[in-house]
Amino acid sequence: MTTDRQHITRRTVLAGLGTVGVAAAGAGLGTTALFNDREGFFGNTLTAGSLDLLLDYKATYDGPDGNVVLGQVPTPAEAQAWEDQFGGEIDFCSEEGQALLINGDEIPVFELDDVKPGDSGEVTVSLHICDNPAWVTMSGSMYDNLENGQTEPELADEGDDVDGVGELADLIEVTMWYDPNCNNVLDDGEVVIFEGSMTDAFAALEAGVGLDGDASTPEFDPVPGASTYCIGFYWELPVEVGNEVQTDSVSFDLVFDAEQSRHNPAVTTSQGSGFAPLVAGSFARARFGGTNTWELAVGPDVVGATKGEYAWTSGATVPFAYEYDGAGTASFTLDGVTIADGIPAPTGRFAVQGKVDEATIAVDNLALSVDGDAISLVGPDTVMASNDDGVGPRDIQHLIVNTSGAQVSGPFSVTGDVTVTLQGDYDTSAEEGVALDLVFE
Repeated sequence: MTTDRQHITRRTVLAGLGTVGVAAAGAGLGTTALFNDREGFFGNTLTAGSLDLLLDYKATYDGPDGNVVLGQVPTPAEAQAWEDQFGGEIDFCSEEGQALLINGDEIPVFELDDVKPGDSGEVTVSLHICDNPAWVTMSGSMYDNLENGQTEPELADEGDDVDGVGELADLIEVTMWYDPNCNNVLDDGEVVIFEGSMTDAFAALEAGVGLDGDASTPEFDPVPGASTYCIGFYWELPVEVGNEVQTDSVSFDLVFDAEQSRHNPAVTTSQGSGFAPLVAGSFARARFGGTNTWELAVGPDVVGATKGEYAWTSGATVPFAYEYDGAGTASFTLDGVTIADGIPAPTGRFAVQGKVDEATIAVDNLALSVDGDAISLVGPDTVMASNDDGVGPRDIQHLIVNTSGAQVSGPFSVTGDVTVTLQGDYDTSAEEGVALDLVFE
């Protein structure tokens, strides 16, 4: 339907008033009417959708009484009551089903005070996103790792404690995996997320681990809405562990975060030690060293790169930005100092890399933008390298960002904050005693 809009000028209005007068004067002789019509769309409503992450769990402990259930939500009694009332399995996305889940509560699943070598435990956490699909990140922290004094046999095994830090976390073995059948068991073919010591597990969880919504495919997917999704977490104190762990204790948190995936493309990240396993096509670098003739560089390689100067302040946090224009030119800015050079077109992933000797370098608040649109980083967005032992090689740590060739073929930018802290015995003549690298495939 189209409607012609009438533009009313002052002259038209005055003519209309005159017409009204004439019509009023001749009201006894007849009436006039203007054609009219009215159509529309009424009762419109826009209601915001929701994203509510709810949890259930089952935790077991294999100790002095065999393998026992420490706790579970919903409880067996609640599951039976559901079956009696509604029949079948619990519909966790119904109003009645959601009331049985963990929603905003902070509860422990392990509270054990007499763990012995050979003991183990497991918790399978079920995540329910009953509305929109979401990117989910698992994180955690080990906030206590205590010696709690030393018994005589412990003292004989490990010697006198000098730092108050226990050995239990280093000796507990942890496995985390995708548990699609939610059965509290690592079955053949299920994908392991992490395997190693509890200390290393929480070092990885501290930065966050992105969870693949479908680990059976090579793509990284969001967790679907209206679904049940399970993660297994198993710990074991090996039977061969000795007296060095007597009275030690560890305390930790596990946390799950969800962010909508619709209109929110994401790229996964992962941390690692040593040089990033990439074949570099171009790079940017910020380094610190008293004898260097340059501090900043950007380009296809060190020899051909454009270089610049920057005056570092130990302990200061400064912003950096790397920008590629999609047409062969990259610029690198550190704390307002910008250099630029031509580079080959990036073809895939990139890495943020820290290298230090007698110093610390920390990158925080890493962010990625592709063609002006912010891209969520699913996983850690920080990397830190630190060395203050006076001996040995420098510490090298990296963060890989799993961008695709399509994402970096056009304009994109990488931003963040970097802090360089020099130790008192830092060698200011070292060529790269501290360096921040951005390495692009």
